Amino acid sequence: MTISSTPEPRRPIVHLNGFPGVGKLTIARSLLEQLPSAKLVHNHLLINPADAVLHRTQPGYQDLRRSIRSSIFSTLANEPATFNTTYIFTDFQSDDDLGTAVCAEYLAAAEARRAVLVPILLFCDEKTNMQRLVSSDRELHSKLTDVELVTQFRRGKDIHRFTGHPNYLELDVSNFTPEEAAQRICEHIRGVCPEL
Repeated sequence: MTISSTPEPRRPIVHLNGFPGVGKLTIARSLLEQLPSAKLVHNHLLINPADAVLHRTQPGYQDLRRSIRSSIFSTLANEPATFNTTYIFTDFQSDDDLGTAVCAEYLAAAEARRAVLVPILLFCDEKTNMQRLVSSDRELHSKLTDVELVTQFRRGKDIHRFTGHPNYLELDVSNFTPEEAAQRICEHIRGVCPEL
């Protein structure tokens, strides 16, 4: 009997990127119901601990955010209890130096985990984005509901795209229900990882 020295690949990391209010969390929750053995790490689970210690304008804030991500990514790379779980991250990273660096951390985390990264950009038209942004559900979860700020984001910053990555998907969710969007994403993930 030959024992393979090549370690088995781990389940993928799914990165849902998009402007605030596009529907990432709602879609991710629906995706959890369609993917076996999946967990959701939404961006406020990573943001809120840093915000509790430092304001985002204070020195050291981004270093603290990076440390929190690093701890999570280290666990995904080294803890066998995580290997059979697909991890879905929601995020808002723009195409500036900071956003590009954070997205590079996701690429490195997947490589360290020996897993596939499935980067997905979710977007919708501006009117739909603003309607979703002010929903009562967002206020209940202390999420950003500032229409003027998100309008500035949309007009002043481009969202980070994993252009050229073989597993990259851009999905316009303007006219999809969360369940329909999640189904499209699930089909894409299963195309990338047929073993799921």
